[in-house]
Amino acid sequence: MNPLIGISCDSDTTVDKRNIPYDRFVSPRAYADAIALAGGIPVLLPHTFALIDVVRLDGLLITGGNFDIPPSYYGEEPRPLLGQVNEERSYFEKALCLAALEGDIPLLGVCGGMQLLNVVVGGTLYQDLSYRPQTDIHEQPQARTLPHHEVSIAPNSKLACVCDTTGMRVNSTHHQIIHNLGMHVSAAATALDGVIEAIELPGHTFAIGVQWHPELLDSPQQHAIYRAFVKAAQPSSGE
Repeated sequence: MNPLIGISCDSDTTVDKRNIPYDRFVSPRAYADAIALAGGIPVLLPHTFALIDVVRLDGLLITGGNFDIPPSYYGEEPRPLLGQVNEERSYFEKALCLAALEGDIPLLGVCGGMQLLNVVVGGTLYQDLSYRPQTDIHEQPQARTLPHHEVSIAPNSKLACVCDTTGMRVNSTHHQIIHNLGMHVSAAATALDGVIEAIELPGHTFAIGVQWHPELLDSPQQHAIYRAFVKAAQPSSGE
């Protein structure tokens, strides 16, 4: 059976042909395409107040978005360079993430999803990368379908095994970065300036976060991340 992979959604407000605004849930197509290409069935998860029962899912993808995680989640007050927050979505994704970890449901966090994964297990963030000394800009000017910088992958990490490499080029579209790692979290990849670019929780079947967007990059190593995630979520034949 093809595994059911939940994909957290974003929301926006648009207008109809009468110029009347209405709210909707949205998700970049690249996430669903990457899951489907890897053999999974994408299931879009709107952040409604009725939390999705993740036990019915085989895997969970926490996606990125143009917002910041509320700093109260990691015990800080907002600083001047904090971006826009999305309280409703962050609350929903935090609950999903915790439930997935508790149930050992395979979990992949992408960009902001990686940051959330770190935060829900006790980690912290720099509210803007400028608060970390000697840090490069990580918001690339070129299209996100193009790689921007190198990352070094920890040789003994699950990510190195998945991608079969200890280094590759990735895209970069974020202004926040990990400060302190959460409990039982390992740094799986770093940029040349030392910024943590990937994390994993070794005590789980599959719990990996990447700071970049592998679904937008066309390379065997990037495709391998989604393939390994979907494979880990494959239901056993006895279910």
